[in-house]
Amino acid sequence: MVEDDRATLSLYRAGLKGLVGFKFLMAQDGALALEMLQQEPVHVLVTDLNMPVMDGFNLIAKVSRLYPQVPIIVMTGLDESQHLNTPLQLGAIRILTKPPRLTLLMDAIRAAAQFEPAGMVRGIGLSSILQLLNWEKKSCTLTVKSEAGMGLLYLKQGEVVHAAYRADESLPAAYEILTWDRPDIEFVETCRVEQTMDLPLTELLMNAAMITDHRKPEFGEA
Repeated sequence: MVEDDRATLSLYRAGLKGLVGFKFLMAQDGALALEMLQQEPVHVLVTDLNMPVMDGFNLIAKVSRLYPQVPIIVMTGLDESQHLNTPLQLGAIRILTKPPRLTLLMDAIRAAAQFEPAGMVRGIGLSSILQLLNWEKKSCTLTVKSEAGMGLLYLKQGEVVHAAYRADESLPAAYEILTWDRPDIEFVETCRVEQTMDLPLTELLMNAAMITDHRKPEFGEA
């Protein structure tokens, strides 16, 4: 579990003892959590979003690339009505309102540890990270790297306002970046560009998904 508040960590350490068969590792920021992941196998990652040193967004991005088999449970201060009255599931990811009830958190951890459908990649993709940033109304710059190259996405208040990839800018660059498969993502908590896009994130992601589907080869093609 990754949480920067010591009192909250202590509460979880005591309250989650009812989860028989689980060993708990606690970290106060994403950087420490990554060190632990390098040293010990982890079956479920539970993380806060806003933390010092390395926040939950950066941690999720790195874990999804380096350890895609690890399901991630996200804790956010937003209430249920702000993220579609759920705990929302994005693949095998659960989003819980912070602080979650211990019984709900334990159920989510049990379910994540047992949920292994064939072929399921259990990390979180760029589009899902953008949704989290949107819910938290984050302003930041994302450096997105893949085999295709490096692109930049700029967000203000959770909306993508500009993008750059090679000679392309704005929407063409954004759509190219959003079609990349499992890129490496880094965050800087600043956005210093002029807005060139005003498309809502939900529409942007929907259009990118359509482009991705269109690029897939038809069944039987070489």
